[in-house]
Amino acid sequence: MRKMIIAALLATSGMIASGAMATQVNITTANPVIDLTISDTVEARPDIATFSTGVQTMAPTASEAVRANNVQMASVVARLKKLGIADRDIQTTQINLNQQFDYRDGQQVFKGYQASNMVNAKLRDLKKLGAFLDALAVDGATNFNGPTFGIDDDSKFQDAARDKVWASAMKRAREVARKAGYADVRVLRVEESDQGRGYSPMPMAIRAMDASEKSTPISPGELSVGATMSFTFEMVK
Repeated sequence: MRKMIIAALLATSGMIASGAMATQVNITTANPVIDLTISDTVEARPDIATFSTGVQTMAPTASEAVRANNVQMASVVARLKKLGIADRDIQTTQINLNQQFDYRDGQQVFKGYQASNMVNAKLRDLKKLGAFLDALAVDGATNFNGPTFGIDDDSKFQDAARDKVWASAMKRAREVARKAGYADVRVLRVEESDQGRGYSPMPMAIRAMDASEKSTPISPGELSVGATMSFTFEMVK
């Protein structure tokens, strides 16, 4: 006879999830148990793209560099909004002002001041992404990083990944139980690993325009949305 202390995790969905409050429950088992940790994924098309963009300006004085940067950055942000990005999806991430130097004959020579301003932006209509990037370049953006593709609401894909994990765990546990001479299993413990909201990106292509194309071609591909869960099963006759 084996006495187990199980952390019963409660979640509003009815599925046991990470981050929920744990309650200690004493369960006594008369039969052997099976411990399994299962991971699985589902593929999903992204529906948002996040990127950072900004401008760098040089001037002889700090005030001139900042003033020029402000003008140029205002144009970039205005373009972001004109192309449909909401205020809540634009976030300033970095503002810098630095002295710049050249080195001549081993001597440090003051070159001027460099001001830079970067924002993160989230585009919710991926059909516009290629034209969007082209428009930013026209409006003076000098830096661009991304895009990083994601899913705005991945709850249904998370649920689908959990369903696959659950089915796989039940199948494997029953196979082990039958090989050991037992008829079936019952679930004693389920815990979901907290893996955050990261995705595993599928290949993405970004290539330069040629003369026949209207905007930068971009392929968002697919993302893998995963779940990992740990189980304890009791083998039953």
